Amino acid sequence: MSRIVDWPARMREVAGFVGLDQNELEIIQSTRELVLARGEELTAAVYDHFLKFPETRRFFLDEDGEVNEEKLERRKRSLMRWLTGSIDFKIDEDYPIRLLATGIVHSHPPSHRAHLGSIPSRFMIGSISFIQTALAQIFQEEINDPREAQRASVAWNKMLMVQLDILQAGYVNETPTEATGEAPAGPDFE
Repeated sequence: MSRIVDWPARMREVAGFVGLDQNELEIIQSTRELVLARGEELTAAVYDHFLKFPETRRFFLDEDGEVNEEKLERRKRSLMRWLTGSIDFKIDEDYPIRLLATGIVHSHPPSHRAHLGSIPSRFMIGSISFIQTALAQIFQEEINDPREAQRASVAWNKMLMVQLDILQAGYVNETPTEATGEAPAGPDFE
C-alpha cells in the first residue's frame, strides 16, 4: 500500500528546518509592492535566461524552431501568478498541493508536449536560484537600509527553499526526451 503524505506537515517541517517563521513571512509581505513593481522585469529576465540555453530554449519553440511568443507570454503570466502567490505564502491544506501539481506538470509532460520529455529538475532548481539572486539584487537596489535588504533576501530565500522541496517532490521520476530516448543519467553504483 502506498504511503499517504501529509503535505502541510511536510511544509511545516521544512519551514522549521530552514528557520522560516512568522516574522519572515511578514517581511515577505512587506516587499509586496516592490516585488510586484519589478515582477514583469523579473519574469522577463527568467525567460530571457531560459532562451539562452538550448536545453531550456527547446521548451519554447514552435514546429519551425522559432520562439513561440504566445506560449512564452503565457508562461511569463504563469510565473507572475506564482510570484504573486508566493508573497501570500502560507501553510494550509491547499498551497502545498498547488506546488506539488506544478512540480508534476513540469516532470510529467502533458500529451501535447510529451515529445519534449520532462523539464529536468536541475532547471527547476536553477530557476529558483536565479529568482533568489534576482530578488536579492532588487532588494539591494531598492531598499535603502542594507540590513533590511538582507532580511528580505533571507526571508525570501527560506520561503523559496520550502517551496522547492514540494516542487521537487513532483519529480518522482523524469520522462526521457524523444530526441535521445534516454532517461536522465543516474549514479553508477557497483
